[in-house]
Amino acid sequence: MIRDNLRRLNVPECDRSDVMQEILLSAWRTVEAGGFHASECLPVKTAVRRWLFVVTWHHTTHYREHQHQWEKGRASYTHPAMDGYMPPPSEQVEARLSLRGLERIEPPLRDAVADSALGYTAAEIAAEHAQNPNTIQNRLQRGRKQLRRALRLKEAPTLLALRSMLARMAPIRPLNSYS
Repeated sequence: MIRDNLRRLNVPECDRSDVMQEILLSAWRTVEAGGFHASECLPVKTAVRRWLFVVTWHHTTHYREHQHQWEKGRASYTHPAMDGYMPPPSEQVEARLSLRGLERIEPPLRDAVADSALGYTAAEIAAEHAQNPNTIQNRLQRGRKQLRRALRLKEAPTLLALRSMLARMAPIRPLNSYS
């Protein structure tokens, strides 16, 4: 019913799921707080449908006020270098965890490992930093070793923990105020 109302209210298909999620969460919070009171002269089912339509209309109005911000956010999801490719959420979480591991290694080693990950050779990194290529090669070896150690920490989540984190993960863009 909510999805049909969103379609009738001309909410773009790409945003309907997000707006519907926000509507359901808002309705749930209102019911939990005791904010929904069915009229005695209407059947409960009819009263709930009317109330949900009002909630849907209210959220759609707020969505329209901030639609340009949503469109900007949607445009930032893809980067021209990615050619429209967006990695699956599990890979995004894994990349974030790897970056946290990268933060744990010494800064000079981190720079060498990060440049290497971007595809630069040790000689190119050395030329850019005005260093000896052997120094950069040593930093790469030590940095990779520290990174492997950082990623194998006992606190590092397992695949099951990653799936659990994904299930509880908030949407990429904040939905509670359409901004």
